[in-house]
Amino acid sequence: MVKITVNEDVKRFLIYYTIYRICGQLCSLIGIPGLYPNLISGLCLILLCSPFLAKDQKKGFIVRRELILFTISFFFLTQYISVYLTDIFHNSKFIMNQEAEKSPILVNAAAAGIVGPAAEELLFRRFLYEGLKPMGKVKSSLISSVIFGLCHRQVIQGIYASLWGNVFCFVYEKHQSLKAPFLVHMISNLLSFSPILWISLNHVCFTVCITFISAWIVCLAIKKKGECL
Repeated sequence: MVKITVNEDVKRFLIYYTIYRICGQLCSLIGIPGLYPNLISGLCLILLCSPFLAKDQKKGFIVRRELILFTISFFFLTQYISVYLTDIFHNSKFIMNQEAEKSPILVNAAAAGIVGPAAEELLFRRFLYEGLKPMGKVKSSLISSVIFGLCHRQVIQGIYASLWGNVFCFVYEKHQSLKAPFLVHMISNLLSFSPILWISLNHVCFTVCITFISAWIVCLAIKKKGECL
């Protein structure tokens, strides 16, 4: 049986995640539409956790094009898998939450592409992953990523989020800065708003080409044990 050490970071995760969810739910209950609740709750969490962000700002991080290329490639692979699974199981829209249709595109991009990733990296990488790390990095990554997936409250999206969670943990551990997983998280979320995914899905040749190229880049990154990340 796995023993989970409930240290200060795990406690912070539980407290801050509860506040984050309650804030979002209250905004929805009073009739704030679309992704505005996500934006408001995310901003509140970031403000609340500003001391932790201030410490992280002191850590150096260099943006590498290989990291961006890997992010784009992994995005296409996981999105293709998720979209096809969605079609098979006849679920509702996967890429764009239906609530997003009720708010302007800029609000959606800010909430899902910038504020959301910042809040989630604070919660799941800075607090939960770090809090579980005494168990070992691999177990911490797997458990925190599964919890990250479960918190998305939808089976296919949960699997998708769990896969990305492990990537975020790896990138965070490698660079020792929240800036790294935040950049990866932001790019992947913003790409969800890009029409290129749906364009590629409507053209088989384009889909096959992107799939092979993306798979080759991801396999190359794994083969080099993450050196290019």
